[in-house]
Amino acid sequence: METELLREYLVIADELNFTHAAQKLHTTQSTLSKHVAALEREFGETLFRRSRRGIELTEAGAVLYRRGAAVIDMVDGTRAEIAALKQNLSVKVAGLLQNSDVLGLISRVARTLRVEGSGTLALLPTSAPPATALVLAGEADAVICHRNYAAEEDPSLRCIELYRERLLAFVEAGHPLASRSELRIDDLREASLARLSGAYADYGWTNIRHICVDHGFDPRGVPLPIDNMVDLMTYPLDDLVLLLQRGVVPLETFSGDHRSCLPVVDDDAVFVVCAYCRVEDEERLRPFLDVLQREAAHMGIEGDSAHDGTRGRFRSRCDALAREVSLNESEEAAMQGFARGRSIDRIASDLGLSRVMVGDLLASVYKKTGVRDRQGLLDRIEAKELPW
Repeated sequence: METELLREYLVIADELNFTHAAQKLHTTQSTLSKHVAALEREFGETLFRRSRRGIELTEAGAVLYRRGAAVIDMVDGTRAEIAALKQNLSVKVAGLLQNSDVLGLISRVARTLRVEGSGTLALLPTSAPPATALVLAGEADAVICHRNYAAEEDPSLRCIELYRERLLAFVEAGHPLASRSELRIDDLREASLARLSGAYADYGWTNIRHICVDHGFDPRGVPLPIDNMVDLMTYPLDDLVLLLQRGVVPLETFSGDHRSCLPVVDDDAVFVVCAYCRVEDEERLRPFLDVLQREAAHMGIEGDSAHDGTRGRFRSRCDALAREVSLNESEEAAMQGFARGRSIDRIASDLGLSRVMVGDLLASVYKKTGVRDRQGLLDRIEAKELPW
């Protein structure tokens, strides 16, 4: 069977109209009819039946549609992987690698690049000098860190905003603010804020200071003598307020009977996480940057609750749609991967399933959601209204 015939068949099955399919494929209806007849002879089954509304898939036609989409996906993925081998892109990445969200993001990007064959990542030590300095010196291709306002004044650097993460305030149980259920930036005017040490912590402090200055005051920072994350989790804060971003570590690690965690609910109370690279390297790094932005688009906290915040509107909309049409856990996982543009091979690898099983899951998703293609699925997801 020729893959081009199969591609034509998938378009016809999507359109369920020979006239529309012929226009889309820049061919004639008679040519498509002959090609469909050739497929029917090859499989010994009728693939379409006439109905009052036009044409519809037979049971055999639906099977060929599901399996055919998987075959084309595999062929295209293989071609892309082989073509990408020629590029041999290797990206040296530095930045907030001790941050669990950033490390998770980089891990997903590295996996996608490896599966697609479009590049590899090499991570530089987190103890390295300030991130943007590494990029300017050519020692790193890209860095991921809190927004560096000073670096953005350098025309040779490109800044790409990835996502925003809400601020959380940690105080000891005896602190005057510990009884509050939430805080606002103005509540910190008279507070002493813990100022962590290190290049990347300095970026974070700069973000905090910018937020406070926008609210009309310069924060009072008190050095907190810690060397690692373990110290940060256990060192007594006394009368200090420690501001961290939501994705540093699981909340329960930082809070408990001895320490309270309070969300800072102002709209601008966020850390901005960015990627930086040299302008001259932007095109060379395009495969990496595209995947990075695609994966980062589903990150960040939405809503006001520190403990109940849902990670990303896209995931929330998927959850809402899954509840509406009664998708099971596997169907929802397959739907999310497919809607994000991942191939069937990638979804199968992520879920530990066979390609055939993923095809069956997606066929079930299509049936329950009443869509016929990826764009239709995206439209249904984006149409879901959220309460926040």
